[in-house]
Amino acid sequence: MRILYFDTRSLLYSHQYIHSDESVHAAFEEWVKNPSTMLLKMVKPDPKGINRLRSAALEAGLLLYPLGSYYTRELLIENGVFGEDELAPEAESSFRMRMDDSDPVRQLIAHAHRLNAKWYVCGDTGSKELFQPYPERYLSSRFGEGVTRELVAKIIKLKSAH
Repeated sequence: MRILYFDTRSLLYSHQYIHSDESVHAAFEEWVKNPSTMLLKMVKPDPKGINRLRSAALEAGLLLYPLGSYYTRELLIENGVFGEDELAPEAESSFRMRMDDSDPVRQLIAHAHRLNAKWYVCGDTGSKELFQPYPERYLSSRFGEGVTRELVAKIIKLKSAH
């Protein structure tokens, strides 16, 4: 199994998408004033970004999985963002969680290990330095630019990285 972990917020709510439509921008500004409500409930994610990410992952033979615990697999399925067959399965932890186990990078590595999966990651991880030992697995992109052609090309290039 090969998994592409992605940051939902930075990839599916790009600056260009937020400013592309007045109603999207207004809903986003409303969310900024009331961030306790989940962004996904107030602003529909970028359908073009979703399709680009979906298509690139499919072409590269990767399953997708949301990075962190805010946008869960179930939430993305319930809201029709991705289908169950496009996302990697959940993996129950056989370990007890420690206080520092809320770090999305540690969660990613533990999840991939439980599924015996080769992993890659894209989007804003907030912890780029933790990926320094894995430079071939971190697909860098600029925050706020969403799913760009450059990122799609990097994902598709993973097709040959079996």
